[in-house]
Amino acid sequence: MLPVGIFLKNSYQSNQTHNKLFWDVTPNGVVSYLYAPGLLGSEMIMCRFCPEFTALSGEKITCNKGGHVIGQPHSAVVFDDVNINKPTVSKWSPFTSVVNSFRVNLFSLVENFLHDKYGITVVDNPNSKLTVVNYIPRLASSDIGQQKDIKSLRKAYLRHVKKYPDLDLILYGDSRGAATIFNFIALHRPVGVKAAVLEGIFDTVPHCIKHFLYDNKNSHTENSLHQILSWATWRYRANGINPLKSADMIDDKIPLLLVTSLKDGLVPAQGTINIYKKLKARGHNNVHLLVLKNSLHPIYMMDDAQDQKTYETVVHAFYKQYNLPHNYDKATQGRKLFLATQPALADLDKLYPVVKCELCN
Repeated sequence: MLPVGIFLKNSYQSNQTHNKLFWDVTPNGVVSYLYAPGLLGSEMIMCRFCPEFTALSGEKITCNKGGHVIGQPHSAVVFDDVNINKPTVSKWSPFTSVVNSFRVNLFSLVENFLHDKYGITVVDNPNSKLTVVNYIPRLASSDIGQQKDIKSLRKAYLRHVKKYPDLDLILYGDSRGAATIFNFIALHRPVGVKAAVLEGIFDTVPHCIKHFLYDNKNSHTENSLHQILSWATWRYRANGINPLKSADMIDDKIPLLLVTSLKDGLVPAQGTINIYKKLKARGHNNVHLLVLKNSLHPIYMMDDAQDQKTYETVVHAFYKQYNLPHNYDKATQGRKLFLATQPALADLDKLYPVVKCELCN
């Protein structure tokens, strides 16, 4: 949910040979993918799940340390809180000029860090005025998965299905993007969605704050954090739509894979587990819960080698379960773990001994 910094991208790639390296069923002509990034994240973060692609901006992104759970063709949401216009130093406003100059100079440092740490390589598109890598975030333009973000996702969805009218759709999102997808499905019941993979999804912002970083906060600290977040994201409304409310309305026919981590201190596992509990209690038979052990937010796919393998193989097993394009070997490897993603409600406390609060169901 919280800022990712400079890190994501969106694209369409029709390289059949590349697809066959990862998928038994070539996605082209079968299914498409629409990605929704976390708060202040751009399409580039998709490189965690898609080893190579060409972004909306024409920038070419490759990553050798992520997994592969998103196939082609695909596109991503550009939320209002991300300005993907390239920086230009020559602006009439002195402040804007300084900010853009900072972006230009900072990007080389970020680029080297991402390459050395995560094996990410970016090839610029000099003919484009857009960049999903060296973008500038605008926190005030987000409402953290509520009406404004849902509207952005709906626009991206309508563009996507118009571009790929004959393909089914898999929605994929992390953090704010996951919450937006969940709310979007509940409110708009989009046609053609065959599954959704939702990483680091929270149930409500107050519950997220309750367990944010540490658990034993006093009420004054919690209220202060909520007020600061409400002030920074002034579109957000405490009484607005959230995934916990949407869990009463969401289409039970769409398979959902909720992914969280016990080490996630920014969007703690308690919120994701809450959503699973509510859906299961309501009789949603196609909801699954994957709880990783050692990964931080928002780099579940890249933070821990064992978690990465678990994440990737379970997603392919999830795809196989619902007759979606998948890698057979990976799906087979993840089959046993996938079968454990629908725990009985009575077993959750024993399986995942997280700290409870009054907001935990």
